[in-house]
Amino acid sequence: MKVSFMANSLNLLLLRPSFPHFQCLFLRPSSYPRPRFKTRFYANYPSQYMDSQTTQNQILHEFRFFRVHKNGHIEKFQSTEKTPPFDDKVTGVQSKDAVVSSEPAISARIFLPKIQDPTRKLPVLFYVHGGGFCFESAFSPKLHNYVTTLSSEADVIAVSVEYRLAPEDPIPACYEDSWAALQWVASHAKRNGPEAWLNEHADLDRVFVAGDSAGGNISHYLASRVGSDGLPGVKLVGAVLVHPYFGGTDDDKMWLYMYPGNGGLQDPKLKPAVEDLARLGCERVLVFVAQKDHLREVGWSYYEELKKSGWGGNVEIVENEGEEHCFHIEDLRYVKAQALIKRFSTNNEIAHEFRFFRVYKDGRVEKFEWTQNQRIPPSDDPITGVQSKDVVISTEPSISARIFLPKIHDPTQKLPLLFYIHGGGFCFESAFSPLYHNHLISLASKANAIAVSIEYGLFPERPIPACYEDSWAGLQWVASHVNRNGSESWLNNYADFNRIFIGGDSGGGNVSHTLAVRVGSIGLPGIKVVGVILVHPFFGGMEDDQMWLYMCPTNGGLEDPRLKPPLEDLAKLGCERVLIIFAEKDHLRGVGECYYKELKKSGWVGTVEAVEHEAEGHIFHLLKPDCEKAVDLVNKFASFINQQE
Repeated sequence: MKVSFMANSLNLLLLRPSFPHFQCLFLRPSSYPRPRFKTRFYANYPSQYMDSQTTQNQILHEFRFFRVHKNGHIEKFQSTEKTPPFDDKVTGVQSKDAVVSSEPAISARIFLPKIQDPTRKLPVLFYVHGGGFCFESAFSPKLHNYVTTLSSEADVIAVSVEYRLAPEDPIPACYEDSWAALQWVASHAKRNGPEAWLNEHADLDRVFVAGDSAGGNISHYLASRVGSDGLPGVKLVGAVLVHPYFGGTDDDKMWLYMYPGNGGLQDPKLKPAVEDLARLGCERVLVFVAQKDHLREVGWSYYEELKKSGWGGNVEIVENEGEEHCFHIEDLRYVKAQALIKRFSTNNEIAHEFRFFRVYKDGRVEKFEWTQNQRIPPSDDPITGVQSKDVVISTEPSISARIFLPKIHDPTQKLPLLFYIHGGGFCFESAFSPLYHNHLISLASKANAIAVSIEYGLFPERPIPACYEDSWAGLQWVASHVNRNGSESWLNNYADFNRIFIGGDSGGGNVSHTLAVRVGSIGLPGIKVVGVILVHPFFGGMEDDQMWLYMCPTNGGLEDPRLKPPLEDLAKLGCERVLIIFAEKDHLRGVGECYYKELKKSGWVGTVEAVEHEAEGHIFHLLKPDCEKAVDLVNKFASFINQQE
């Protein structure tokens, strides 16, 4: 999640309220005498509670949120209900509480949105609640529901910090606790922190700090501190300040009282200095103000000061007309509250839209839901007798494969080996999906061949050329068994390394071609690649070229040899035979036919065969494996592998 921050060109006068009646009181820090604290809580304005005892206890100070008596009693006018974490049935957001520190006592409530793709990392929203630095809680029903909504709408992990409150724990406890909690988040950068949700799902290159009212003030402090002190392992992208407090009101007296070590009205926590604004450690800031909020002008002043501070980021301000302070938390169903919440969510301006995914202007890649695929474990097929197992080829990068062994009738017989590369537009599908698991069982059984189905890295987690390099590493791993002492017993015992075939469909057909070219160019000692089977292969020349170029940051343009094979690459295919399979209604049919014709005239000395299935679409054999033409396709595959030389 990232929020769009387009700076508005607003020529507003900076409002600089002066407070001459305060200046005489605050010439030095800690101007107010501070009794020992004994706290009472009242739910409403306290005038009705002025009983004889209260009268007897003369009032020393009265502020917006609490009253201080000479005998040390602190009467807070707001009490805070707390609710335990729970999983939200409507949004699917889960929540839990975590201890950040036992001394001082700092905790947080963590919110995890419904996980659609366990491999996808999510932005982190570090949220700081408001409450005048002296009441409210990350655990209150209002804040819990609000942050649940933010987590769901923005699709982010939210960490809502429970900091210590003044005046029992004077300022700067709230600032230091929030900083400690943000450091705690950063401690998960190496995926070995104390909180599993952050280890498994957090993208710490996309962290946002946000807060309302006093929490907006603290959020600014955190962004400034990141800019001055740094926060290793974390990239702070943005700060969202909702109706923030930065002094300039009657509440300044209360803030100064809560902070015994204050620096007066010019304290940078109360009134951010230009140098603090200039070093905000984020790229973007979004400020919300409400028209009827007593802090409206404070928010506008912050916006204007930030714009002229020399800070190099982008700042945007949004004003909600006719609304009061923190209106959005009071009723989440309110239309304007929902609109404000949605501004937290990911910037939905689309930069690119391709066949399989879209890219937003903030850089987020969203794969379309239909590209999400299930994975199943290996299993022995009771009908065909084909066995399967998974093997690790490499841990860094992560490359694995599923191996299929047909029913063995003669343990001394060596079997051809099919090295298979699945399709999926270089960005989805898996060797472990039901589609490919079942397809490879059919191929292994019908061809009586060992099949090695490679699980390569996918975009965007691993951009192209990962798919090519991982597949080549997988083929080299197969070749490492030629002396019968490799890591996989099925290959050692049963594989005929003089009968290796490479095959794949769609994007996998493209990768299969590049492997054959590489074998022909640099060789692969110990094995003989007899043939290549390309099923509905992709080789550019269409709208999806732009998608491929986007997925391959190091591309060579539309003439990249992986996208459009040149004649010299075709001429050096390191195999004897090629089988190309078309489908009449496939959008890639023309691409496959072009490859067939180019290969025939390239000077390559092998034999090429083409087969077309009428009235069928792209990868029909995977979608309708039991149809007559899908069975024919598998038979063609098998006969090609077992063709006598």
